[in-house]
Amino acid sequence: MKISVLIHNLNRASAVGRCLSSVAKQAYRPLEVVILEAGSTDDSPTVIQEACQGMRRAGMEARVVLCPQMGVAASRNLAARYASGDLLCFIDNDAAFASSDCLCQAVKFFTGSRRLAVVSFQVLEADTDGVDPLAWVFRRPLAIWSGREFKTFTFTGGGFCTRANAFWEAGGFWDHLQYGREEEDLGLALVNKGWELFYSPAVAIRHYPEAKGRMSLAQRRFGELRNGILVLWRRVPIPLAVLAIAGRICTMALMARRERNSVRLLIGAVPQAAEDWRRSHLRRFPVTFKSAWRYAALHLPAKAG
Repeated sequence: MKISVLIHNLNRASAVGRCLSSVAKQAYRPLEVVILEAGSTDDSPTVIQEACQGMRRAGMEARVVLCPQMGVAASRNLAARYASGDLLCFIDNDAAFASSDCLCQAVKFFTGSRRLAVVSFQVLEADTDGVDPLAWVFRRPLAIWSGREFKTFTFTGGGFCTRANAFWEAGGFWDHLQYGREEEDLGLALVNKGWELFYSPAVAIRHYPEAKGRMSLAQRRFGELRNGILVLWRRVPIPLAVLAIAGRICTMALMARRERNSVRLLIGAVPQAAEDWRRSHLRRFPVTFKSAWRYAALHLPAKAG
C-alpha cells in the first residue's frame, strides 16, 4: 500500500523542519509527502523546499501545494485531495515521528484488518516518554491505557493514519468546523459505515507545542463545547442527541470548574452553537440508532487485561 503523509504549515519554519526531517527518516516505501503551505512569511518556504529535495533523493515523492489560510478540517480535506496513497497519514507540523519504523508499524494494522479505517497514534510530550494529556481524547484512564491497544470511537487529529477509501466514503472532515471535534464527527460517520477505529502505542509521534498562535485553554474548551454540540445535533438521532448534548454541557462545566476556567463563559458556547446552526443553514446527517449505540459502547471502559 502506498502512504501519503499530509502536513499543513503556516509560519512555523523550525517546527515543520523537524517534522519533515522525521518524515524523511521513515523506512516505508512507497511514500509520498504533500505539504500545504498557507502563505508563510517566515523561512518556511525555504525549509520546506530543502526538505523536499532531500526526500526526493531518498526515493520519496514530495510536493508543495500553495493554499489560502483555512481551518484545520478544511486544510486536511484539501491535502487529502492532492494525495494518491491508499493510506492517508495526517501529522501536525509541530509533531514528529518518534522512530523511523512508525509507518511500517501502521501498515501492519491495515493489512491485518480489511474493516480498519483509522489507526490513532500515541502522542508523546516533546522529548519525554510521557503521553501528552491534551492529546488523550479517549474515555479511558491515560495512565492505564496509553500503553495498550484498543478499539475506539475517535482519534487524535495531530497524528493518525486512515484508509483513503474509508475517509472519502465517510465524507472526509466536516469543514464547517474551524478547529475542534472534527475527529468526533468523522468517527461517527465511519462507525455508521461499519468501519473500525483503533489506538496503538506502536506508532508514536512527539508533540512540540509552540505558544505562537495557540488558543488559551479556556478558548479551546469553549470551541470544543460549541463544536461538540454541532456534531451531536448533526450526527445523532434527535432523542439521543438531546441527552448527549445535555450530558456534554454538564461534564464540560465540571471540567471548567476543575481547571478554574469561567463556567459562565463556557456556557456561552451553547447559544453560539444554536445561532451558528441557524445562520449557516446547517443540515443533519444522523447515523442509525444501531450505529449510535455501537458508538456509545466504544466509550465504555473495559478491563485492562
